[in-house]
Amino acid sequence: MKKLQGNLAVLLVLLLAGVSARAELNVLVIEGLGGEVVYQKQFDKEVAAIRAASAGLTSADHLQVLNGEAATRANIMAVLRQWAISLNKEDRLAIYLIGHGTYDGYEYKFNIPGADLSGAELARMLDAIKSESQLIVATGSSSGALQEALKKEARIIVTATRNGNERNITQFGHLFAEALAAPAADTDKNGRISVQEAFDLASRKVKDYYEAESRLATEHAQLTGARAGVFAIAQLAGAEVHVTAANSGLIAQREQLDSQIEELRLRKDSLAEEEYFRQLEPLMLQLAELDARIDAESGKAVQGGGSP
Repeated sequence: MKKLQGNLAVLLVLLLAGVSARAELNVLVIEGLGGEVVYQKQFDKEVAAIRAASAGLTSADHLQVLNGEAATRANIMAVLRQWAISLNKEDRLAIYLIGHGTYDGYEYKFNIPGADLSGAELARMLDAIKSESQLIVATGSSSGALQEALKKEARIIVTATRNGNERNITQFGHLFAEALAAPAADTDKNGRISVQEAFDLASRKVKDYYEAESRLATEHAQLTGARAGVFAIAQLAGAEVHVTAANSGLIAQREQLDSQIEELRLRKDSLAEEEYFRQLEPLMLQLAELDARIDAESGKAVQGGGSP
């Protein structure tokens, strides 16, 4: 039996290597117009936190930040068009919209220098990208309008508000960014913060904020997407991984394996106990092996002076 389990684990290694060796996490962080100094400083901090968190999970050439005068509609579209050409269905993408939004009852727009970016335009560009694992996080006012505009199976959408009519400045943005480095967010204690974990902690803190201020909440964050619990968006400092060309493929394999394990757990009630553990054991063995290989590669990067 142990020999069979060992063979299954080896087979899974080969399958994953063939399927996801090229899979990557591709991140685009867009900082919109603050309007006032206090808001621009807040957005700057959010972008810095998200950039640092993303750098722990992907290589530098797969992480892009557009801010200031560079955060134009043309530049955003250029990145998304390139992704439509270069990304495969196994690749993952994450887009963060940090800033104010508006909603006129019909259409959401993200406030950037020059012409604003509309939700409809963003939806068309995302639909043209082959990646089957997409995350969009919008942390500002009226962002809830994007839930309907971007709705698609397998797409994860996080918005700071319930709908486009919640137009006030939000607390969710900076609290979500802070959650990316918070051990309290890591409820499954695996050293990584998933979209669901960051959302849950930030949402609790938003609720606490309004209760402490004795104010009626003017924002209600929303999350849609079944894979939010397995889409990692941060690595805790104590479990830091130095992403290099050598280990970026391994990290992508681990994310895919995490997804397989989560999907199996969701089907647990429909399986006999023996069958459930028969399927789970080789996955867990592979996960342990991948973690060991990632740790080894990260150690080499540190010893050799490599940078994340």
